[in-house]
Amino acid sequence: EPYKNPKGHATRLVALASVGNDRKERWLHALALLPASRQPPSALQQLPPDTTRSPYDVPRGGPGEAPDGDLADGGRGFAGVRWEEPRAKRARVASQVRTDPLKGDPDKTVFVRNLAFRADEGALAEFFAQCGEIVDLRLGRDVESGRSRGFCHVAYSTAEAAEKALALHETTFYGRDIVVQMAKSDEERNADRDRRREERRGRMPPPPPGGCWFCLSNEKDTHLVASIATESFIAMDKGGVVPDHCQVVPVEHTPSFAALSPSAANEIWRYLGAIRACLRAGGGGAPVPENAASPLDTTHAPGARGGPRELVAFERHLALRSKGGNHMHLNCVPVPADRARKARKIFEQAAKRLGFEWEVVEAPESALDLQTAIASHCGDGEYYAVHLPDGTVLLRKIGRGEPHWMSFGREVLGHLLGCPERTSWQNCMETEEKETERANAFK
Repeated sequence: EPYKNPKGHATRLVALASVGNDRKERWLHALALLPASRQPPSALQQLPPDTTRSPYDVPRGGPGEAPDGDLADGGRGFAGVRWEEPRAKRARVASQVRTDPLKGDPDKTVFVRNLAFRADEGALAEFFAQCGEIVDLRLGRDVESGRSRGFCHVAYSTAEAAEKALALHETTFYGRDIVVQMAKSDEERNADRDRRREERRGRMPPPPPGGCWFCLSNEKDTHLVASIATESFIAMDKGGVVPDHCQVVPVEHTPSFAALSPSAANEIWRYLGAIRACLRAGGGGAPVPENAASPLDTTHAPGARGGPRELVAFERHLALRSKGGNHMHLNCVPVPADRARKARKIFEQAAKRLGFEWEVVEAPESALDLQTAIASHCGDGEYYAVHLPDGTVLLRKIGRGEPHWMSFGREVLGHLLGCPERTSWQNCMETEEKETERANAFK
């Protein structure tokens, strides 16, 4: 296999066999070789997919000494000899992603895109150094995985060098025709970003998909609706974990709480407060007597009151592009007060078992505070949010392509409530008559 030598290009070794063997094996191989001195830098930097690290690049250190980089520390000292756990490798690579400002002047900097993902900083520096002295080079990398994003900035010491770099536009580099153009200043980039935002605001929102269960306009299972406000409504969960498990849903087909308009977010926030107060007062659609052995030992007598319960709510925001996009819904599950005290612990244990940690948002005072926290921790990507009884919100950002347990919230709450058999909503289906009774009782 070819290997990458210290100068950055590939080296191949050709072995010669003896002539006149009995098995008539091929012993002569013609090669059309072009001297490296006559090849352009772009050709020299093209590495075959099976290129390995140089076998002569041995870590420094005397016999019996730990080499530079300490092989025992995660296997980082000699790639290919020691194995490194993938998650640890991603964390190490991500920690090395540069976040400091690019050095150099914008009028002497070029922006390069359509780069091959295997082109690293060393190869880029050697390729663009043919144009002049490089002050700084920044390859765009994902801050979580450290993977190349296919573009870079190259800052030169002179404007003439930047002009020469522009001549490399549409040059083949690592098998791709790269695009080279002058970089934009911070002011120009901010102006472009603002313009795109204004364009998005001016667009009419796409019509909701015809099959969305949560859109009232589709008139699906409207007998489950228990309350309708101006911009949101409450519907009983179809196959709830407990009888008065409900959902707070915006009327408009909006993907997440973070994306709601201020008025819709405030209205849903008030709904949460009202449900929480109702449960603490012993109310709800199916009150649970204070000394009940199970959260399912409910009473449906008109005006009946039970023991105090707390609210645990969860939102799962997944894009679901193939289904027309997610319609935000906030699951609200009543939990007896004695069990509610264990809610945070059981959600943290479940997260540990799945290999992630929660971002903790201490009791937001308003819908805007929560939206700001979600934007800060998760950006505009997918996330999972759990509202605990004391108002604390647990957040988990779901990375692109990262798997997520679809029934996570139901399964955790099923174990908290002592009814794991009800974690699947299909196992809790009822007749339309029973569902209507639950909705009427909640009203």
